[in-house]
Amino acid sequence: MKDTKYEDLNKTLAAVGKAVFVNFYYDFKDFSISKDELAKKILSENPGSKSDSQNFRIPRARHIFELGQEKEALRIIIESKRVDKKAIEKAKNILVKEIIREDFQTESVEERQFIEHFNQEIQYDTTLKEAPLIVERTQYIYPRKQSEARSALRRAQYLCEVDSSHFVFKRRNRSDNYTEPHHLVPLSAHRDFPGIDLDREQNIVSLCSNCHNMLHYGASYKEILYELYIQRRELLKQIGIVISFEQLVSYY
Repeated sequence: MKDTKYEDLNKTLAAVGKAVFVNFYYDFKDFSISKDELAKKILSENPGSKSDSQNFRIPRARHIFELGQEKEALRIIIESKRVDKKAIEKAKNILVKEIIREDFQTESVEERQFIEHFNQEIQYDTTLKEAPLIVERTQYIYPRKQSEARSALRRAQYLCEVDSSHFVFKRRNRSDNYTEPHHLVPLSAHRDFPGIDLDREQNIVSLCSNCHNMLHYGASYKEILYELYIQRRELLKQIGIVISFEQLVSYY
């Protein structure tokens, strides 16, 4: 008999249970948690339901993540009239965090591209190339000012602001050290600071390559982030960026 629960997102959500999907969102998302372990957890927090029904829910919930439909599922839940208000509020909070996380990952790529452009020499590419396909994008890109980045690096004397003794090397064609500019409060957080320019020297730190990558990809990024936060907290306030460390961490 054909299993119709996977035919569309609404049916899959109905099989999982919308409130259950929200309440155990991060558990469903973490595929390292076994199905049996997760079934016991759901059962313990939903004593009125049977264990078998949890095993029925889990593969369907994870199917949503496999297809990358989790944000759309959250939107469906938020717009649903038959879901508990607490679950709807929780879905809204999760969706906001997921969008911020996605924006930060995109910004990480844009920041790397900016650094590469920032450091490259001006050269003409004489290679013959075909015209690229035009792709429409609805994504907003926050403009970056090279002058602000340069001033921030110069003020830091081209040293790492986490620890000035960190290894840095000389640039190939200049006498300056090579360090990388990083926006402490990510530009993707601009919606939380309406009317305030985040691309300011006070919000840009000079980092060695290792610390910069640690902030984006390292397990102990919070230690570095806290050190930089303490250094810049008052400077950020001067340009209207009032932020707690907890809020700053949420962007990473």
